[in-house]
Amino acid sequence: MKINYLSFLLLIVSWNSFSQDLRMLSSHPEKLIIQNSTPQYTSVKKSYNGIPYENFSAVAKAKMMQTTAPELPVFSESLIVPNTGDVSIEVTFDGFQDFQDINILPSKGSLKRNVNPEEVPYVFGATYEVNDFFPKKLADISGPYIFRDARGVTVIFYPYQYNPVTKVLRVYQNLKVTVTTDKTKAGHNEKPSRTTSNSTFQSLYTSHFLNAEISSNSVTEPGEMLIVSKSSYNTSIQPLVTWKNQSGIKTTVLTLANGATTTSIKNSISSFYTDNPNLTYVLLVGDHQDLPAYSYGITGADEQLWSDSYYGQLEGDDYYPELMIGRLSGNTTEVQKIVTKIMGYEKNPLTGDWMTKAGGIGSNEGYGYGDDGEADWQHLRNIGTQLTGFGYTNIYEFYDDSQGGNDAEFSPDATMISAAINDGIGLLNYTGHGALDIMSTGSYTNTDVNSLTNEGSFPFVVSVACNNGTFVGGTSLCEAFLKSNHNSNPTGAIASCGSSILMAWAEPMQTQDQMTELIIDSNSAGATSLGELFYGGQVSMLETYSNSGTAQEVMQTWVFFGDPSVTFRSAVPTVITATHPAQVSNQGVDLVINSNTDGAKITVSQNNEILATGVITGGTATVQIPALASMDNLMVTLTKKETTPYQGIVTVSSELSNEDFQSQFLVYPNPASNYVTISNKGNNFTTASISIIDINGRVLSTESNVNLSGSHQVSFHSLAAGVYFLSIKDGNHNNIQKIVVQ
Repeated sequence: MKINYLSFLLLIVSWNSFSQDLRMLSSHPEKLIIQNSTPQYTSVKKSYNGIPYENFSAVAKAKMMQTTAPELPVFSESLIVPNTGDVSIEVTFDGFQDFQDINILPSKGSLKRNVNPEEVPYVFGATYEVNDFFPKKLADISGPYIFRDARGVTVIFYPYQYNPVTKVLRVYQNLKVTVTTDKTKAGHNEKPSRTTSNSTFQSLYTSHFLNAEISSNSVTEPGEMLIVSKSSYNTSIQPLVTWKNQSGIKTTVLTLANGATTTSIKNSISSFYTDNPNLTYVLLVGDHQDLPAYSYGITGADEQLWSDSYYGQLEGDDYYPELMIGRLSGNTTEVQKIVTKIMGYEKNPLTGDWMTKAGGIGSNEGYGYGDDGEADWQHLRNIGTQLTGFGYTNIYEFYDDSQGGNDAEFSPDATMISAAINDGIGLLNYTGHGALDIMSTGSYTNTDVNSLTNEGSFPFVVSVACNNGTFVGGTSLCEAFLKSNHNSNPTGAIASCGSSILMAWAEPMQTQDQMTELIIDSNSAGATSLGELFYGGQVSMLETYSNSGTAQEVMQTWVFFGDPSVTFRSAVPTVITATHPAQVSNQGVDLVINSNTDGAKITVSQNNEILATGVITGGTATVQIPALASMDNLMVTLTKKETTPYQGIVTVSSELSNEDFQSQFLVYPNPASNYVTISNKGNNFTTASISIIDINGRVLSTESNVNLSGSHQVSFHSLAAGVYFLSIKDGNHNNIQKIVVQ
């Protein structure tokens, strides 16, 4: 990879103020041009030891994290590049402006949350002795990475440079980076093309890559799920397997043999992904001793880098996911209750507006150091403001000290937090300090979680804190949120996310920010799964903090507890209603389904096999049912984001061919006008139930206990011209004949 710098203007210029933005100037795949536009710089100061220094918090979300070197703004954006070839960049700019007598503080580096940034001294390192601009480069590029179906790079802009000896701040105007892919040279992390596409990853590409193509066709396929567990969990998870298949997520169970290792588990998942390229979600079932987490090794703080996301990183040497991984951690009884919780949340959510309420629990630390330069509570308040603008009706605030707004006049306690959760909330963000079984703000522990009574109103809990997800060797707070129950009924969270090690300070705050953006940007046409929210936030964090090695560690060790395929609820659901035939032939038929919900996805399944899918458009849809080997009932399921699903049963009949039917019954005349006559020609049953059914499956009339030992007339005189079905049923036998009324 090479980097070339070309200067178009080498004079000091000034320009009018305009908003900071990153935009594509050329989208040719092999020669992408991206421009960073920096506004007129306005100095904002902060004091340290009585000296005024520049405060860049209002300028940039993220700043350089090179310890003891000047902490300057940095901007990142990601691009899709061709699947093969060597990637290089060249940099140009329109001009720059110099500012004199500027003091800039050094970076303290990427800190963990067991450290208060305010207590870490500033150290002016060797860079401050060099009479040159820092950094030397105006832009950089990450190595190519594989993000499932896309090969990407992140372009990093450094439009602010500083000479610490002369105290000159130089701000560049209109940095342009040309990203060239030379397909005649071998490149890093090359990948074969894939032809699959599903709504989950398509949504993530659109939010992550500046040059992602938005398909003109609606992508409705949500992807498949693989459940990995030991055989002892099969009974506990079977209801979930059935529901997922009924709702349109093809789900397969991979049963582990005793002694499975992290290597054998990942190899099995990778092999399944190769054979099933639409695989999107993997659900690990069991605690660490049943299904081991992977360790990347030991941190400097002597912690194991325990990881589940490792199992979804299948291509390339990067940390971008090909699959979204979740875990149901618990014994068989606990997992059974978690499954009950998931199915209730998706199939029959508790009534009320609880899903439009959210909560934020945060420390009063991190001023000027957190993501966006925010303290923890400021970060959470801004998230709350965004959610309120989106349509959330109430935001609970639980912050250390008193921060005004909805925050109390004193620091929160566990009783206050539990009261809010029990009242019903759909989302709970925590940003602060923690340990295995405690959120430090409010001193909220596993004991408090296990005492919750929020049956039916389950929040999605996202914890930015140390060790709330350390599930190896103990029960973490995040596990408690997943497993808690009251009077044998599930309580706690629908899913929870926590770190298995000491959590970084600024980087994971960006994950929470991006999750908020994804909630706000979601719409009724595209289901937003919990996995999409979490992993979408994570890849945004990798992009924003591409100059921080700690960001990779956050990706490795932030554990998702729950089913990542669950669709997140953020609005009071409407109820899907539908009508369709109550019975179909085992010979195959077009099934007409009418519904009040346009955009609802239709899934017709039988015995955990998806037979047909479709989408309601203009109040109706027709799906083709294939010929059936089984006479078992079909399940018709309609789902859509922010709704209560519809499910209806369709029975299967053995429709006789005209030849077979006429050998047992003679039905005439056909076409008919006023009536038809049924004449028994040797069938061995003498009484039957006779029904007239229209093409939408509605039963128009039924006669019971009809004597068919001879002949019987059925009236059609009140019916309009068209096609109908005559059902002759006795016990388990059901003979159907198509009748045309003229």
